[in-house]
Amino acid sequence: MRDKRVRLAAGGLFVALCAVNTAGKVSPAAVGVGPSGLQAPSPPAPPPPLKPGAAVILGRVVEAGSTTGVAGAVVILSSGALGRPDTVFANGTPGGPRRVVADPQGQFVFRELPPGAYSIDSTAAGYVDGVYGQKRIIQIRRTLDLIRTIQITESDRLVQATIDMFRKGGISGRVVDEAGEPMVGIPLTVLARPTDWGGPVAQIAHNAQTDDRGQYHVDVVPGDYLVGVLAATTTFPADLVERFVTAQAAGGAEFQAVVQQMASLSGMLPRGVGTRIGSVRVSQFGSRNAPVVPPMSPDGGSWFYPSTYHPSSPSSIGATVVSVASGEEKSGIDLQLRPVPARRISGRLVGPDGPAAMLGIRLVSSDPAVQRTSPATLIDVPQAMADGNGSFVFIGVAPGAYTLYALKRASAGDQAMLWAADAVTVGDSDLKDVEIRLKPGAPIAGRIVFEGATPPTPDQLRSVAITPIGVPGSPAALTAAPSARPAPNGTFSVVPLVPGPYRMSLTTQPSGWTLKSITTGGQNAVDRTFELTPSGITDLVVTFTDKRSVLSGVVRDADGEPGTSATVAVFPADRALWRPPGMASRRVQTVAPQRDGRYTFGGLPDGDYYLVAADWPTADFSDPQVLTKTMSFASRVTIVEGQTVTQDLKVTVIR
Repeated sequence: MRDKRVRLAAGGLFVALCAVNTAGKVSPAAVGVGPSGLQAPSPPAPPPPLKPGAAVILGRVVEAGSTTGVAGAVVILSSGALGRPDTVFANGTPGGPRRVVADPQGQFVFRELPPGAYSIDSTAAGYVDGVYGQKRIIQIRRTLDLIRTIQITESDRLVQATIDMFRKGGISGRVVDEAGEPMVGIPLTVLARPTDWGGPVAQIAHNAQTDDRGQYHVDVVPGDYLVGVLAATTTFPADLVERFVTAQAAGGAEFQAVVQQMASLSGMLPRGVGTRIGSVRVSQFGSRNAPVVPPMSPDGGSWFYPSTYHPSSPSSIGATVVSVASGEEKSGIDLQLRPVPARRISGRLVGPDGPAAMLGIRLVSSDPAVQRTSPATLIDVPQAMADGNGSFVFIGVAPGAYTLYALKRASAGDQAMLWAADAVTVGDSDLKDVEIRLKPGAPIAGRIVFEGATPPTPDQLRSVAITPIGVPGSPAALTAAPSARPAPNGTFSVVPLVPGPYRMSLTTQPSGWTLKSITTGGQNAVDRTFELTPSGITDLVVTFTDKRSVLSGVVRDADGEPGTSATVAVFPADRALWRPPGMASRRVQTVAPQRDGRYTFGGLPDGDYYLVAADWPTADFSDPQVLTKTMSFASRVTIVEGQTVTQDLKVTVIR
């Protein structure tokens, strides 16, 4: 019989990589001059006291869906009107956010508030953090989720506010091996599984570890989850791991030099000491402190427990979704791990000038659905580092179709960027003598055009940052591309990238200007995908205009009063423009009406849109099904560059 024990390596190895002087004369008045020479500078005069206001916010924190107060909730009031923490009001109240504790009925009060826009948050044990105006559970906050504020004016005296808080849920279960025996100290990952425009995705929410009975428990925000043991193997040259451990013990400059060398070449650091097998060390990344070492069979062959999702799926695609409601405990979310032979992939990584040493290689599932819906592209993926001769080996690979992905980043001394993405299939036997050949990256270059009456200033031009974003589920998405800044003549170039599907994004743009288009080959590269071929792109044109479109109006409810509880949403009539995969859409926007019911959208691109004011507390406007439903009662508007469109709205109530 094979030894089924699971050994834990002695701690994971993790590293956190973690005044400008001015020249000139110093006046005596600045530092003070006395008989003994220079003295310490005099402290700056304190800022004048802030003027308190006359308004009071009287509120209550309640359990969502009920009138039961949340006793002892900590309530935080924030606003620029409250000044900085180093300021003080004339009544002696310190500046900055204010905190109070709710009474046994959940009531709270903030007094002497000056005019301004205020946000209110609350926290309490056993509850999801509350936010004023938030009536639904937000598992993962997204760009279209509004944070509403309370607008206080000079004439306000008493303002009332209610904050809803949802109870946390729980997930618990047991992890056992193939014989049904409890597995002790096994790290688990709980993945939030929301749905966005392109379908289901996953994001790590919690980590847990089994106890001496193989059991685990985590508190979670209500929502949909996947539960799994993410057990991808990491293989490093043994001498490199030992050098890393020695340098870590020495600390200081020696350790920093080793870390920088390894990180710059491969983007990888050892995740644990692991188990030595020949000339490499192998570990499985489960949690920061407990890499799981693959067990060995009596005949000397290696076995390992592959990644397993509840109840027994090898990937997130076949996993059972665990839905947790407010205050609900989901028990019995068990996993059974079954060992499989640790197949190997070995070979050599070769660059244009010979062996590529100390480069990291990732083994990514070839299934785009797996890449998109699981964290495999970021976390749960087998990794290996090539040794000094470019030789590499993966130990502990489950059967399946993969892509071997390698990247050599550009460096100051060597601007070449090289990449490889080669398909392999693992079956019943090891793969040997696999050769991976690195190829040059594809360049992107272009120019910036400003269409307007007044040319941009040099500072406005320098503020532009152009960033290519790889489409999720493709090799292009595995490495974040740095932003490009334009030269004084408006031309720019992006560092060479892995070929594949991309969209262009502006992380910053000049004040007073609106993005009109980004084109290549006549194709819009903002709202649609373009293909970066190995030969690259040299005709990218980024166009800005100073003709800003404005869409505004007033929202009123059925009684003719300002519809402040509504969400105003605008989105394209063309569904294909609702959301580029992996990106926030510049065409789909939401806003909360002001106290007088007014709303404003600025800078929408030309086109036909739907516009709606919905009092729909549970709606997630990041969900295309929500947008589809609102089309039946939405208004149609057409946006033209530089024009102002006024459209008043009636609130549609949906419960």
